[in-house]
Amino acid sequence: MPDHSHDNEMSAGRNIASLKEQGGAFVEAVESSRMPMVVTDANTARHSIIYVNRSFLTLLGYECVAEVVGQDYLFVAGRHVEPEVQRRIEAALASRTSSTDDLLFHAKDGRQVWVSQLIEPMEEDGRIMRHFSSFYDITERVRREQALQQEKETLERRVATRTKRLQQAKEKLEKEVERRRRTEATLRDALAQGQEDLRFRDFLVREVNHRTKNALQLAVSLLSVQASHAAPETRDALEIASGRLRRIGEVHDLLTYQSEAPESVDFPVYLQRLSQQMAESLVAEPGRIRLEVKAEEDATWGPDLVVPLGLIAGEALTNALRYAFPNDRKGQVRMVLRSLDGGLMCLCIEDDGVGMPGTRRAGSLGLQLIDMFANQIGGKATLESGSGGKGTIVAVTFPDPRYSLG
Repeated sequence: MPDHSHDNEMSAGRNIASLKEQGGAFVEAVESSRMPMVVTDANTARHSIIYVNRSFLTLLGYECVAEVVGQDYLFVAGRHVEPEVQRRIEAALASRTSSTDDLLFHAKDGRQVWVSQLIEPMEEDGRIMRHFSSFYDITERVRREQALQQEKETLERRVATRTKRLQQAKEKLEKEVERRRRTEATLRDALAQGQEDLRFRDFLVREVNHRTKNALQLAVSLLSVQASHAAPETRDALEIASGRLRRIGEVHDLLTYQSEAPESVDFPVYLQRLSQQMAESLVAEPGRIRLEVKAEEDATWGPDLVVPLGLIAGEALTNALRYAFPNDRKGQVRMVLRSLDGGLMCLCIEDDGVGMPGTRRAGSLGLQLIDMFANQIGGKATLESGSGGKGTIVAVTFPDPRYSLG
């Protein structure tokens, strides 16, 4: 059977050429249109191109019609047409209906051109004779879409990376929270155990103080029994010794029952209690000798400091109550605790009585004990007459515990 494809192509070309020669508004409109257009012969196996306008040549970078007319339709897609693009073009040409598609073409110089392609079949007497194709350059739009897609993918990668880091940070934080929770539980258990140990230690300290107080009370009782059967000169010595033990016992009594902390004593409270008890035992007429206790500083100390200071105060108070106010003389005894410069404190026991004779100052056992107790706490004791030669002042200077502990 003879091949009439070439003849059909030549006939179609003559028809187009005839139209162009005739001119007219239609031909001029197609030629001057800014929309690229192509007409192909549907009766050739290759769908040969029989017409292109100037806009099409400009779109793909061709210089003259002769470079394009006579080529098969796939020529418009470029020399390196992709298989998928070829398949979609062939499917559109085989269809009896119009079709639209976005395709990637390659220009004469190899650059990429994205187009929106419309293929419209043209029928005569029920047969498809030609295909009319028009193209719209969408390169810029596609590039923007590709750029947006790249930015989207970049953003998604960043979000994925950030999400992964946040998840890792979350897992790390959860592990840290769990570790701290376990640590806090351990610390709570240790604290509870420590508090229990402190309570038990306090119990032991109070028990020791209680037993010490009982032992001192027993010794005081024994001395009192001996004093009741002793000669007058011996009786005085035994009673003084008994009073000294009693004052030590008062400290342990405060440590056991009247202190929230079993290792510390409120020293001004102790002085007040000591002065009242000694006045009741040594002064026959209540109110004849007025006692005053004044503390300029808070002083809550341990027994190592309170006991020696209490013994010093007891010795000084005993001397004042026994000897400073003879013949029912009235007067006053002041005990003052104050802080000094240089990290020191001073306990001063002052009376306004008749004063102490020089002979008693030189050989008194009580004064020797005051010096000894002052040395025990790292301090120094002084004894001097009051204003105008009246009365006696016993002053003990010692390191301030707040500074010595620091």
